[in-house]
Amino acid sequence: MNRLYLFALLFLPVLVGCQNLRPQPDNLPPATEQEIAARDARLAAFKPWRAFGSLIIDSEKEGVVNASFAWDVLADGFQIKLFGPLGLQQYQVSEGLSGAELIADGDKLTGYSAESLLRQAMGVEIPLKRMQSWVVGLPTEASEVERDQRGRLSKMTHASGTEWQIRFLRYRKFEDLDLPRSIVVAGDGVEIRLSIKKWLKPTATENGRLEIPGVSS
Repeated sequence: MNRLYLFALLFLPVLVGCQNLRPQPDNLPPATEQEIAARDARLAAFKPWRAFGSLIIDSEKEGVVNASFAWDVLADGFQIKLFGPLGLQQYQVSEGLSGAELIADGDKLTGYSAESLLRQAMGVEIPLKRMQSWVVGLPTEASEVERDQRGRLSKMTHASGTEWQIRFLRYRKFEDLDLPRSIVVAGDGVEIRLSIKKWLKPTATENGRLEIPGVSS
């Protein structure tokens, strides 16, 4: 287990400031409740998806971890691969109907949730399951929500258990949907800065893997 816990030391401790990038004001009337409901319904039906990007985990207890990721989400589970310097895979964590699994440096851990396994290995709480909704711009179980003129999330609070503050700094267009490009999630001494560089809409195969032409699963 010590080898798993040393994961954070494998990454260069890069401190990166996060610019407060706000979309330019729209010369449009505010989105109606019906338009917001229709948008959220489309986002909820967006699965399966695959996202590539980078993240920075800044923890008061564990310091800073800088990584890139490949994140696959299906209707009944998800898998995240984390990569360190030179593109070397460090973690693979997945969760489905049968439980969760974490693989790192030849070691394998199993448990009831991916969040608990990452907390055990890294010493940091990361709300992975809820972030599946947040990363596409859905306010799942949010207690407070702020939106921009287009009805997109700009800020929200999730107060179930740990109180998380989520800010949506930038969006990008994908398949006629505005999807988040830059997100900051903060709570309990941890700040997670996500940058989504590429979205893909794969198809799910019978064995549960995602099939993308020209891209390995």
